[in-house]
Amino acid sequence: MVVRIWLLILLSTANLFAAEPGKDISHCLECHPSHYTDLGTCVACHRGFSGTARINIAHDGLIAARFSSFTIDDDPTTKRGEELLKNYACRRCHTSGDKGNRLAANLDFSQLEKTPEELEEAIQFPVLFMPEFHFSQQQRVELINAILLGGRQVKIPEQELPEVVHFEGEEVTREFQFEKYCGGCHRALTARFGGLGSGLIGPNLSGIFSEFYVLNFGEDKKRWSIENLEKWLKNPRKIRPFAQMPPVELKKEEFESICNELQHQEPVNNALPEAAELTAPLSAQ
Repeated sequence: MVVRIWLLILLSTANLFAAEPGKDISHCLECHPSHYTDLGTCVACHRGFSGTARINIAHDGLIAARFSSFTIDDDPTTKRGEELLKNYACRRCHTSGDKGNRLAANLDFSQLEKTPEELEEAIQFPVLFMPEFHFSQQQRVELINAILLGGRQVKIPEQELPEVVHFEGEEVTREFQFEKYCGGCHRALTARFGGLGSGLIGPNLSGIFSEFYVLNFGEDKKRWSIENLEKWLKNPRKIRPFAQMPPVELKKEEFESICNELQHQEPVNNALPEAAELTAPLSAQ
């Protein structure tokens, strides 16, 4: 047995020295046909480790073919995924490609710890306060490619970043004006108070005042601002004739509290905006 082990070691060493000087040994092509050779090595697109023929080591961190389209410039799969990121307003909660809000997990950094399959599962089975988009399998593949491309374009942090997690319990059932007037139909992630509301009838209002929320106010598809929200609450059908939401009568201080609670950024010095600031342009907030 000892002789056999030493023989295997000698054979492995001989293979190493037999390799062409100056070139790395790649075992990928022993099992897989070559393609897109102009893009570089196998690991440039699929990651993994090409220096061994042991599959469990070679495939560690491997990116499956369906999730590797992002490595190809102007790939249509990735471009469709980028459109989905924009049209479904994923950045109202997440950061992707170094753009977006920080109400939920940073997708640029999540991919450092999560496999593409785990990211896809998170989209298919959303966590608390994440809308159920019901994406098809192809759409999920497109989204993952767009997310991986976004992470490729940002600098990897030198230190471990905390993961954003939201819970249900006493902390989110305190008395808020949003809970009182909106929470029965809507949900929202907020910078200061976490997740609010429990309703699934109305749209998710996370990041509603940010540039990344869906542009769907009125016929002109404008951004939601504090001023526009006030108009909507007074008479939704004046903005959208077939709106099912009834008018909501609010006192000035109640409306201001709701706007404060919905903020997508932590106020400076942990102080809530003053009432006078609520009517300021969004660019100034």
